[in-house]
Amino acid sequence: MNCGFENDKWYVDYTSCNRPVGTVREEHDKRAIEIAETSNNIMLSMTGGTDSQVMALSFLKQNIPFEAVFMYLPGYNDHEYKQLQEIERKFGFKSQVIDIDPYAEKEDLEAEAKLRDIQVYSILQKRFLSLVPDDCDFVSNIHDPYIHIDDNNRPYWFQGYNSYEGVRQRAFELVERKGKFLFWGDTSEMLASILSDEVIWSCNHAWPYMRANGLSRPGHKFVDVHGLDKWDYFIKPFLYGKHWKDELIYFPKSQGLENIPFALTFYPMFKHGMFTPLREFVDFLLTGNGETRRYYETNP
Repeated sequence: MNCGFENDKWYVDYTSCNRPVGTVREEHDKRAIEIAETSNNIMLSMTGGTDSQVMALSFLKQNIPFEAVFMYLPGYNDHEYKQLQEIERKFGFKSQVIDIDPYAEKEDLEAEAKLRDIQVYSILQKRFLSLVPDDCDFVSNIHDPYIHIDDNNRPYWFQGYNSYEGVRQRAFELVERKGKFLFWGDTSEMLASILSDEVIWSCNHAWPYMRANGLSRPGHKFVDVHGLDKWDYFIKPFLYGKHWKDELIYFPKSQGLENIPFALTFYPMFKHGMFTPLREFVDFLLTGNGETRRYYETNP
């Protein structure tokens, strides 16, 4: 993702698709092929969730070789490790495991997070990347598309300085290594396939129902003023269920950080944020002319 500041305003560049866009499943498979065309040493960052499953399946189903690695925080994300082992048995591969004790490094992690203006968890992920084999191309599926629905139920595409992908990119850029880091969802075709899917628009239309009900789970109230949780807890499982059906294991949603409170720092989500009407943005992506357009921070 190309982003930065220009005249004190944050911006992000998007390029429209220059070929016809397939389904979400088709674009996942094409993404694996695209990565394999430029890399012969692929390392997938695995978790115990569905995002890493769909990424791994795109390589496995097309017989594209890869290695896998898991960040294990003993005593803190054991549930994720057990889920990963179940995934490995189902899919038939084995991950390398890198152990990190977050509390042993707490002081250093917090100091660097403050220095870099980056959330602690992404600094922890930076530490993880620094321990991964130096020469591999590290692929992480952290794509977390956020559709902001305002109080009048109008959907906007949102991306900001403190968005998940942007923060992780800033953290990873601090690691000097021979291999590249690649974000799985970082293509216009992948984004267009997701944002134009009928599941997305069905959830957009139905969001007032979910927002008004104040849906929650034990011990957690969703951040439902503008629906920050709706992708992980509502949209994604239905989107993946539509395209992958029972090929995946649908574990309950977990961030892996529930037992590491100091890593759950929250930065202002909408500070330096870009909002653009969703339909307008999707139409731009699907124009098929390969045009790059710069979007600046706005306030809807």
